[in-house]
Amino acid sequence: MQLERTTLEQRKMAQDFYDTELMQLIEKDYCKRNKSFVFEKTDYLIISVGTSYEPVVLNIRLLKPKRILFLYTDGSESTLEKIVAYCGLKLSAFERKKVDETDPLSVYREIKNIYLAWNRPEKIYIDFTGGTKAMSAAAAMAGAAINVQLVYVGTDRYLTDFRKPEPGSEILLYIDNPIAVFGDLEIEKAMTLFSEHNYSGAKEKLNVLRSNIPDPALRQQLDFAYLLAEAYEAWDGLDFVSASQKMNHLTMSLRRDARAHHDFLLMDRRKELETQADILRSLSHIPEKIRDRHQQEILKDRELMANLMFSLYQNASIREQQDKYDMASLLMYRLLEMIEQRRLIQYGLYVSRMDYARLNFKRLESRGIPDLNALQTKMNTVRENVFGKAGNRLLPDQVSLLDGFMLLLALGDEICREGDGRDIDFIKRTRSMVYLRNNSIFAHGLGPVGRENYVKFRDFVIVVFKRYCRLEKIDFTKMASEVQFINPKDSDYYSGIGTGL
Repeated sequence: MQLERTTLEQRKMAQDFYDTELMQLIEKDYCKRNKSFVFEKTDYLIISVGTSYEPVVLNIRLLKPKRILFLYTDGSESTLEKIVAYCGLKLSAFERKKVDETDPLSVYREIKNIYLAWNRPEKIYIDFTGGTKAMSAAAAMAGAAINVQLVYVGTDRYLTDFRKPEPGSEILLYIDNPIAVFGDLEIEKAMTLFSEHNYSGAKEKLNVLRSNIPDPALRQQLDFAYLLAEAYEAWDGLDFVSASQKMNHLTMSLRRDARAHHDFLLMDRRKELETQADILRSLSHIPEKIRDRHQQEILKDRELMANLMFSLYQNASIREQQDKYDMASLLMYRLLEMIEQRRLIQYGLYVSRMDYARLNFKRLESRGIPDLNALQTKMNTVRENVFGKAGNRLLPDQVSLLDGFMLLLALGDEICREGDGRDIDFIKRTRSMVYLRNNSIFAHGLGPVGRENYVKFRDFVIVVFKRYCRLEKIDFTKMASEVQFINPKDSDYYSGIGTGL
């Protein structure tokens, strides 16, 4: 009996020796043939362990990682011990985590945890040659979440009976990051967010894509779209300084690459983007002027006011498309106020500090206003026609929107002129439209503005805005087009953006 046991142990030792010698030969051949395929240093390697130790050993020897995480199951623990023994791994060089072979999420969680524990390294490799299909699926999930390079030991000559590759046929294979494989779908999702005016969401998704897409030409085009999302996010939030900086960055990048890559995304929209960069450059000076208390200078600047007004108009249009009628009403109301303020400043009147002594009565004499008393009389007449009584018979020190338009009518300003000569009807309509807006929860009301009331208010403001543009010699259609946000999907070169995937 003792002799039989000794013989079995000797046979096992001989077999282990033979296996080790054979494995060393396979390993040496594998490293020699695949060395040229290793294009970067691998500091971190995550390995799913199955029932065969040979393929796992091959990539450990080839890639020579500094730190390893082994993911194993109850059925593969003995394989893990064999791997550690064969490779002579020190305890400080590896970690081991038991996972549920049927639950991909348990594998995903361990990969995520080690990614954080290793302080989010820039490059991690995952070798999923061993392990179950569920473990491979989890590796792909992790690849979509962090910057993971998937590798495995492949072969075109597989020994089915032994469930192993034919010795000498093993090769190192790379699997693209799932974002790179399915990047065209993710790009489409990002561009859809542009259509929804969700520039924050588009920026976030494009930032992930441009960091993980391997094709440098495609990455550059995604970078253009990312910069556009940044600029529009700021512009939509009326942060003109930031929007100007981002748009300048984009237009400079497009100019830089135009000669070499004339067919890149957004290259055909350069002229429009340059125009928007000019508009934002003008608007970016507003915060400085406000800080220096030069608000009246802003109102006196025809071009600057036009850029500001059309920015509000565009912003209101976006809120309308998003069914945010209260916010759209608020922006349209502010646009109406700006029209009033701009018209009054041309008479030397500033709504926050009205100084009627600054009026040029020589200019107003032809309108039947030789002095302040005459203006006050006309103002009271307007009040009586609108309210049925004059009320406060003094000219206002601070002017509300309705007061401002009544004063403009008293001054004979053309913004209040109706084609049929019934100028007072314009003020009455202004009053009723302001009442619709005042019902908003953002004003004096307690409920939301419905679409029907918003459309009535919007259409009235647009009529006044177009009249203002005619008086100020501003091309309404041209300006409205220039501030309209561009969707990269509308670029002639968008259709080919996914061909590099």
